[in-house]
Amino acid sequence: MQSAVAGESQRSGSRIKWSRVGVYALVIIVLLWTLAPLYFLVITSFKTLIGTTTYPISWIPHPFTLQNYAIMFSHYSQDSVSFRFLHALRNSVIAAGVTTLLNLVLGTAAAYVLSRARIRGKNIITMSFLASNLVPAIALVIPFYVLTVTYMGSLHLYDTNTVLIIVYTSFSLGLVIWIMRAYFDSIPQDLEEAGMVDGASRIRTLLQILLPLTAPGLLATGLLTFLTSWDNFVLPLTLAPNSSAYNLPFFIYSLNGQYLHMNNEIAAGGILTAIPPVLILILFGKYIVSGLTAGSVKG
Repeated sequence: MQSAVAGESQRSGSRIKWSRVGVYALVIIVLLWTLAPLYFLVITSFKTLIGTTTYPISWIPHPFTLQNYAIMFSHYSQDSVSFRFLHALRNSVIAAGVTTLLNLVLGTAAAYVLSRARIRGKNIITMSFLASNLVPAIALVIPFYVLTVTYMGSLHLYDTNTVLIIVYTSFSLGLVIWIMRAYFDSIPQDLEEAGMVDGASRIRTLLQILLPLTAPGLLATGLLTFLTSWDNFVLPLTLAPNSSAYNLPFFIYSLNGQYLHMNNEIAAGGILTAIPPVLILILFGKYIVSGLTAGSVKG
C-alpha cells in the first residue's frame, strides 16, 4: 500500500516537473520571438552599410561602428541626414507635447462637466467620444485629407504641425474624457461643497481639490496621449509628407530610397526614436497601470 502511494506521489511529482519545464520552454520561445527583432535592430545600427547586406547574417557587428549615430548629429547642412533628423525630432516633440497639453486641458474640463453637470444622455455623449478611439486611423485618413486640402485649403493647414496636432487631439480626446470622468465620478461631491462653503469658487475647487486627487489619471492619460502621438506614422504620411512637418517615423521611412536602402541608418534612427517611449515606460509604466485602474476602485 505504501509503495503504491509512493509510486503515485513520484508520478505526480514527475508530471509537475515536466509541466514546469514546458512552461519555461514556452516562456523562452516567446522571449526569443519578441526580443530577436529588437536585437537585430540594435546590432544593425552598429554595422556599416556593407555589413547589413552580407550573407549569412552576422549576429555580432563586424566591424563595430558608431558612425550611424554620429551622422544623426553631425554635418548640419540643409540636405544632410542630421538636419532632417533634428528637424523631425523637433516636430515630434512639438506635435506630441502640444497634443498632450490640449488633451489634458480639454479632456479634463469636458470630463468634469459630464461628471458633475445634470445633462440628459451624458453617458451616450461619453461613449460617443470614446467611439472615436475605436475607429482605425487609416479609415479616417482620406476624410481628414479632403477636409484639410479641399474645404479648409484657405487656412493653409496642410503639411503643418497644426493639422497634426488637431488630428492627434481628435483621436485621443475620447480616451482622456472617459478615464477622467471615471475619476471625477469616484470623488464625493461633498469635498467640492465643503470647499465652496469655505468661499472657494468652482474653478478653484477644481484646481486645488479635485485635480490633485485625480493626478494618477492625469499622468496616465498624458503619457498615453504622448506615446500615441509620438509613434504615429499614417497621419503624417498623408497630411504632412513634405519637409516642413514630418515626424521621426516619417524620417525613418524617408531613409529607404528606390535604389539604396540605408539599413544601418534606418536602424539607428529607429533606436533613437524608440528611446523616449522606452524611457517613459521604464520610469512611469507602473503609474500608467495604476492610473488606468485606480479610478474604477476609488470611493
